[in-house]
Amino acid sequence: SMGIVTFPDAGDSVADLIKKADIAMYEAKKTGKNRVATYREGIDSVSGRRLDMEKNMRDATVEGYREFEVYYQPIIDIQGGRDVCAGAEALIRWNSAKLGFISPAEFIPLAEYLGLINPIGNYVLTEACTRCKRWNESGYPNYKVNVNLSVVQLLQPDIVETVEKALADTGLSPKNLTLEVTESLAINDMERMKEILNRIKSLGVSLALDDFGKGESNLIRLLQIPFSTLKIDKEMVWAMEDNPLAGQLIEDMIAFAHRNGIQVTAEGVETRDQARELASYGCDYLQGYYI
Repeated sequence: SMGIVTFPDAGDSVADLIKKADIAMYEAKKTGKNRVATYREGIDSVSGRRLDMEKNMRDATVEGYREFEVYYQPIIDIQGGRDVCAGAEALIRWNSAKLGFISPAEFIPLAEYLGLINPIGNYVLTEACTRCKRWNESGYPNYKVNVNLSVVQLLQPDIVETVEKALADTGLSPKNLTLEVTESLAINDMERMKEILNRIKSLGVSLALDDFGKGESNLIRLLQIPFSTLKIDKEMVWAMEDNPLAGQLIEDMIAFAHRNGIQVTAEGVETRDQARELASYGCDYLQGYYI
């Protein structure tokens, strides 16, 4: 792909011209690759930001991942009629020194595209295990930490060894680590994913199916992969307010999961009414801004 910029029409400084040529080249890649694009005014906003993010993300990984911060959202056990913190989900945030806070919805797809999701993901896994080990040693031996794994990470040939190393390096008990994966992992190669996830499970680590109810949910997959937890997508939780069928569907899903020895966490809980309704359905855990 090639990007063209003309002097002096598009600028008169070398730095400005090179940046605009980069932006034009990105436009060429975005429209199918193996082509030429000429810089024009008005394509700066999206493509320019993408290039800035790309450069700054590469710099952030080279400099030791310090800009990537791990936040922890509590997961509350509501079984038995009382609310008890059971641990937390690790959530990555990018606080760029030059670009400020960047939404995961923006930078995670870019990290996957650039092939940086693996080192960043490994960093988050180690940080989360280190923090959970600290909780366990500070009077909360049963606290668990949940860490998200992308499909890109799961497809790495050394993913099982990576998880094993994180546990060994931090001293975290495998029973206190839960790895969350999404349904999309099973779309292309179900047999391969079953093998990888079973190997991870054999380490003593728990598996959770994240964002269930979003997209093409398939309950049969729950029986093919050894998940210990089902996480109901926040959009289904929010739908309960306006649609009684959503509540009925969630109740049926919880009953199905329990019959198969799977616990259920509801994500995106934002109101007391949602929490009470989910508790009445027999939901095991709650997670969200209401907590």
